[in-house]
Amino acid sequence: MEIVSNKQRLRQELKRKRMALTPEQRLQESADICAAAASYMNQLRQQKQKSTLTLFTYLAYRDEPDTMPLLHQCWQAGDTVFAPRIDAAQDALFHLYPITGIHDIEPGAFGIPEPKHDLPIVPESAWQEIDLILVPGLGYDKQGGRIGYGGGYYDRFMSRLEQTSSHLPVCGAFVFGTQITEKIPMESHDFRIDVLFMASEYKVTTKSEK
Repeated sequence: MEIVSNKQRLRQELKRKRMALTPEQRLQESADICAAAASYMNQLRQQKQKSTLTLFTYLAYRDEPDTMPLLHQCWQAGDTVFAPRIDAAQDALFHLYPITGIHDIEPGAFGIPEPKHDLPIVPESAWQEIDLILVPGLGYDKQGGRIGYGGGYYDRFMSRLEQTSSHLPVCGAFVFGTQITEKIPMESHDFRIDVLFMASEYKVTTKSEK
């Protein structure tokens, strides 16, 4: 129970810090973070010897780091982009949908941007095509630790991905400076982040040492 209460306190602290950023700060940092991610994706193309990549990303809501500048670059480059939509029948799950532009996005549950309801679901067999996942969260540490919002959506997705895919994609996160903390309390079901995308730079975590 101690780790759970520690997480609850940390979530509140990190929420306050992120909300304290001005709209101008969020806009500038988001643009710089997207630039860092675009640079990483170009290196990933070379590493994998692929002209295009498949990205699975969250769609930013309220004061989260904005992913949209990166998505526009991906669409222009011909990359495939997947985004999640919460399953209305099963609140603990989301499905993946392909989005090819902002015309494929609409307000979903709680006003959170989601793929339109009439788009085709990406089958689980196609999950192994994903090269990079961008996971939302409230805080991160340099060991790849992450604390989310408490819903467990991405924990369940990553667990399922490990069971169904022959290889795992790179797992990344968009991070404002205020979201880095010394150590995130981790539980057995929590997964770690491979690379942190920050303002104008990205850092590979020490996850592999754990």
